[in-house]
Amino acid sequence: MKTQMRDTSTLTTALEKAAKHICTARCGRCPHVVEQYPCPGECDLDTVAWECWAQYFLDQATPVSPDHA
Repeated sequence: MKTQMRDTSTLTTALEKAAKHICTARCGRCPHVVEQYPCPGECDLDTVAWECWAQYFLDQATPVSPDHA
């Protein structure tokens, strides 16, 4: 399905909502626990799991360069 690109603000909001929905569906567990995805940063008490899901989705959408394959 090909969709028309929208402004960055709309895409960011959509990504945030999707990440929060997935996080809730996974009982608040981060992608490290569910998908064995490496943590994008240092986890501490201020880490919010939905933000890790958003980064996980962004990383999935970014093609891997041949240098890193």
